[in-house]
Amino acid sequence: MTAGGGPLLSRHFLRLATETGRTMKYVVYARDGRDNNFHIIRHLAALAVVLTHSHSILTGRYESEPLVGLLGRSIGHYAVDVFFILSGFVVTQSLLRDKDLLRFTVARVLRIFPALVFAVIATVFVLGPIVSTYSAKAYFADPATWSYLAGAASTLAVDGTLPGVFADSPERGVINVPLWTLKYELAAYAMLAGFAVISFYGSRVMLAVALAGSAAVYVIGRTYLPWETESFVSNALHLSLSFMIGAAAYVLRRHIPLTPIAIMALFAITYTLAGTMVYELSEKLLIAYALMWLAFLTPKDHTDLSCYGDMSYGIYIFAFPLQQTLFLLLPNTQPLTLFVLSVVVTVPVALFSWHVIEKPSMALRGSVVALLQSMIAQWRRSAPVRARTPL
Repeated sequence: MTAGGGPLLSRHFLRLATETGRTMKYVVYARDGRDNNFHIIRHLAALAVVLTHSHSILTGRYESEPLVGLLGRSIGHYAVDVFFILSGFVVTQSLLRDKDLLRFTVARVLRIFPALVFAVIATVFVLGPIVSTYSAKAYFADPATWSYLAGAASTLAVDGTLPGVFADSPERGVINVPLWTLKYELAAYAMLAGFAVISFYGSRVMLAVALAGSAAVYVIGRTYLPWETESFVSNALHLSLSFMIGAAAYVLRRHIPLTPIAIMALFAITYTLAGTMVYELSEKLLIAYALMWLAFLTPKDHTDLSCYGDMSYGIYIFAFPLQQTLFLLLPNTQPLTLFVLSVVVTVPVALFSWHVIEKPSMALRGSVVALLQSMIAQWRRSAPVRARTPL
């Protein structure tokens, strides 16, 4: 946000840059927010999801995670909010810089699907037959195998089961629960693209108004629509709100100062609103504001962990089936032990996914866009011109 966090901080960064002779780096930071802690925050959020599932896999109960008893929600729940807020900020930044919806769409598809499809194929064709109680012949003959493959790879139906896989674990038959958020992520991209058109042909003020309108839609939906926990309506409104708050944070980044005092004020407001219809909205604003404060907290040289690659998405989509498998091998383990073992097993897989699948796939964006543009141009040239009918 602004120069890493508001007008006052912006002036501080630019002054510091001048004093240290590194003006260019801090000017970029001040305007674009590139020098931030997003990388480490994403990885911590992915690990938080793994930690939550390290409890639920052993008990079969979401409520077994300690934070649920304290706040009513797990640390994994809040981690998903963090993912969507950061995604809203970063993806909006990318779209408003490029202003090309085709490039935006291709980039989003290449970011989500190659690793997802690999994860689903590896689960269905490698892990599934190994851990299934069915014979290989019966496993592949069962329609549920192919139904899960299609549903999970498309994100449209990720809660299916595989024959005989994890059937006796506390999370009975659950294959890869984190995938449920991906369809909402894709829907948020589509909604953002629609809002961006408003910005391209209007102004960023209009875009900010449209994003604010999404908060109003949430409040209205929260008040008047049937609201069941984990329903499609509640999930859609909940996650799209987080995403759009992140998007609004980018659009308004030059006008929002980041201070600890504001965090404390938002916390007091959120605490006061507990039990009301707008509590969740206030909570999300608090999380987003605190997140941006942490993300832009350190405007100085620090260890750049990004040189190892972005493992956050890989950890998120690969960890759960590996955790379920570890439980089969060590049914009497403890949550923290399962968490540590899950991280040790998942990180190499996530590294492989980044370097072999995700990063090369994203590098194809230019080629894919050029191919699609060529196909579109050829289609337009070959499309018949309709003769105008005289009145």
